[in-house]
Amino acid sequence: MPTTLVRQADCIITIDEQRRLIHDGSVWIEDGVIHQVGPSSDLPQTADRVVDARGMVVLPGLVNTHHHLYQTLTRALPAVQDAELFDWLRRLYLVWGELTAEAVYVSARLGLAELLLSGCTTVSDLYYV
Repeated sequence: MPTTLVRQADCIITIDEQRRLIHDGSVWIEDGVIHQVGPSSDLPQTADRVVDARGMVVLPGLVNTHHHLYQTLTRALPAVQDAELFDWLRRLYLVWGELTAEAVYVSARLGLAELLLSGCTTVSDLYYV
């Protein structure tokens, strides 16, 4: 069972009932599942993989419950950059109607990569074209 230790984070932000902030904190992970979170001195000191988190803040992944990943490739089209909502929709419905399966796939992958880079670990997509 592979283990991972994220150690000595400047601060771990929890979402437990006490909303604890753990300074000089570590996270112990076994087989991809978090088993312990607490002060670095209370957790194991070695693991199969060790991540030095000094100078960093560790927080739970963000959750995005409303996204349109297929729109990633069309969000910066000059014709709609300054449009009001309904004009924006009218212009883009025509574009979205012409998207190929490959374009939707690439757009979704790009959108997911951007979300991951911003700390989002869960997304609900509202693809409706």
